[in-house]
Amino acid sequence: MKNYRILFFCTCIFPVLAFCQIPVTDAAANSQLVILNKNILAMNSQLSTLNSNMATLLKLMERNTMANSNSSQLHSQEVAAKRTPASYVLGSPEIAELSALKDKVLEAYKGSRKSLDTFSYLQATEKKEAMEFLAQVVLQVSTLVAQGTKVSSTPELMDSADRLSALSTINEKMSKVLEEVISLNNALVQKNEHRKAMYSMIKID
Repeated sequence: MKNYRILFFCTCIFPVLAFCQIPVTDAAANSQLVILNKNILAMNSQLSTLNSNMATLLKLMERNTMANSNSSQLHSQEVAAKRTPASYVLGSPEIAELSALKDKVLEAYKGSRKSLDTFSYLQATEKKEAMEFLAQVVLQVSTLVAQGTKVSSTPELMDSADRLSALSTINEKMSKVLEEVISLNNALVQKNEHRKAMYSMIKID
């Protein structure tokens, strides 16, 4: 009889206990689903923010690319402008002055050469030194003219204002060469005339 009671108890009580566990399990699952839904909502919010930030970043990158492209184009234009001498450089007073100075130096050179042939009262060593100096003058003139041509027309990376400044410096050097040739010629004339006069006085005596 005792065994029947135990069997009855098990048969009636265990199903009730099992049924009571179902609500507890459903409540726990619902709680987990609520937490999961909150996490998903938070993740969606973060993704939305990330997408917004990415869109902003892409716009900034596009602007930066356009700015770099414009900057590169401007730089290319500046380089092209520097490589191409302005028309006013080729027709500038500096170019005209360089040409005029060259002609004057060569004219003074020819005059000095002619004087050396006619100065009979100069010593051979003096004539030789003068000829060597005049040979250097020709080289200097050739070099300065070549520099002027390069500055004014060669596609160097140089502003037109810098080209004109460089031409002015070249003209200053050419002017100095001209002064030296004129000075040499005057010195030779004076020396020859002085010796000629001294020789005449000695001859009279």
